[in-house]
Amino acid sequence: MKTVVFQSYRTDNVAPWIDTCMDGVRQWSAARGFDYRFMDDQFFDLLPTDYREKAKGRLPVLSDLARLIMARNLILEGYEKTIWIDADVVIFDPQGFDIAIDGNFSFCREIWIQPSAKGGIKVFRNVHNAICVFVKGNSFLEFYIDACQQVVSSMPNEKAMVNQIVGPKLLSALHNMIGYPLIENVGMLSPLVLRDIDTGGGAALDLLVDEMPAPMQAANLCSSLAGGVIDDIDLSHTMMGRIVDRLLSSKGGTLNGQ
Repeated sequence: MKTVVFQSYRTDNVAPWIDTCMDGVRQWSAARGFDYRFMDDQFFDLLPTDYREKAKGRLPVLSDLARLIMARNLILEGYEKTIWIDADVVIFDPQGFDIAIDGNFSFCREIWIQPSAKGGIKVFRNVHNAICVFVKGNSFLEFYIDACQQVVSSMPNEKAMVNQIVGPKLLSALHNMIGYPLIENVGMLSPLVLRDIDTGGGAALDLLVDEMPAPMQAANLCSSLAGGVIDDIDLSHTMMGRIVDRLLSSKGGTLNGQ
């Protein structure tokens, strides 16, 4: 099956750990015999003008639709399978990592660990689109493209729109209603989990490992939060770099209970 992996990111002021992640995706694609495409910020030129204006300033909302339009374009170009991978996904077990799906489209299972208002930590189970797979002939892609535009156009104002509105929130709602196969070997690392990986262990990391249905071979590192302080955790780019290095050198290490 003629397959292409595609990504997009800016080309200036790129954190070294993001470069490492994207280089790993390029190497993995080449090893699997997949073509690879990259777009810089011209990626957003794919968007309809009204959508771009309504979601102005919300890069996740813009990217969520742009990746779908690019997937459609690549299928029209002649590819039989398209695989979008976020720039902040690190493949730490490239030999073992595979994206095998029981259908003609798929997204990733999200196990999100965060502080509980009552103290301690809690789990949210969602669907995320850090990796999206679309096979030629699938019926979901066009529906999802239209749904994104309908959702954004219905927003009364920018304040009513959250960054996850047409990504995890829409996909999780749809999955809860209709169900579809999910990619199970890609983790979503929340700030609490990132801190635990950086410090060598902790309750949030243990809970993620327990909740994941399969061993992790790749993970999304939530670059949109990097550089800020979330849940009292300083997610500096230096810290993110340490985490990427640790995951690569240990092939996931503590993410798989090692």
